[in-house]
Amino acid sequence: MTLLYILFLGVLMSAAASFAPHAGLGASPGGTILGGGYLLLTALLAGSVFQRLGLPKLTGYVVTGLVVGPPIMNLVSPRMLEDLRIFNGVATALIALEAGLELGFADVKPLLKTIQWISLLGAGLTAALLTAALFLLQPMLPFASGLAPGQMLALAAMLGIALTAQSPAVAVAIRKEVEADGPLSQIILGCVVVGELVIVIGFTLSAAIVQALLGSHATVAGTFKTILWEVPGSLIIGVAIGAVIAPFLKIMKQEGAMFITAVGFLVAEVGRRVHLDVLLVALAAGLYIRNRTPYGHRLHEDVSAASLPIFVTFFSAAGAGVNLDTLQVLMIPVLVVFGVRALGLYGGGWLSAKAAGAT
Repeated sequence: MTLLYILFLGVLMSAAASFAPHAGLGASPGGTILGGGYLLLTALLAGSVFQRLGLPKLTGYVVTGLVVGPPIMNLVSPRMLEDLRIFNGVATALIALEAGLELGFADVKPLLKTIQWISLLGAGLTAALLTAALFLLQPMLPFASGLAPGQMLALAAMLGIALTAQSPAVAVAIRKEVEADGPLSQIILGCVVVGELVIVIGFTLSAAIVQALLGSHATVAGTFKTILWEVPGSLIIGVAIGAVIAPFLKIMKQEGAMFITAVGFLVAEVGRRVHLDVLLVALAAGLYIRNRTPYGHRLHEDVSAASLPIFVTFFSAAGAGVNLDTLQVLMIPVLVVFGVRALGLYGGGWLSAKAAGAT
């Protein structure tokens, strides 16, 4: 029955597109709303199908976007996806806020040694392996043709650091779906948080080196100013936002989900415009509220109530944004990088756990 509903929604969306003017559905606000609603409903239904098959609902959301989006059926047009990008920032903010709310300092403290080892040794090993793999893959990367060995090494290091990053969205979504709680979940969330800090700093430094080698006007002073603004600045502003939200939570007995969604939009849009790291801002706000106020559990409930439609739209839009033509051209390098990354994360995690004496 669920599959019939999905098919029926697809037929309705196709019919709506056929009645639209030549500019297409995505050319109007109404078309974007229709595309977003269709993506949300179809992904929710597909997620339940994947869950029955023993797979994460998250996989269903991404596959749905891939199938109904521009790569295959084009029921959700590129213009619609462009307009739906606002959900990216909001989803990032809500995901990071929820991750911060789930990290109690008292719970994480006994696990800090393991988190530090995995974040540094595990991520460092993975970044090194990816750098080496990308350097060797230069002949198969069109964007790297003509680069000197030194330039290619710097570019490979920058990409290796970026590809080592973990996804807070995936970690939080899977944890919620399987209702996992305990030391392992806390270690995973802790590693995601620490890893984000390391990746932001490492990527900014490596990007500055690449720009300098490729003839850009980037300077060391400018790079450090960027790091100081993006990392400590984001954390300080995030704590300030947490301090502002707390009194509102005390006053507001209802409509908390709507309030938190509005805060998510505000953090995402303002943070992007002033070059702050939205994830770090929201993460700091969540950590402050969880560990310094009595409203952590209340806010967690509000975020959970507000986040489902935004998460579903976020992941399905991510699937719809995949460019299959580019993927076809780069399939061999992508598979190699995928395998090396998996090996690095698994091997690095195993070695780190051994070094930390984890159970």
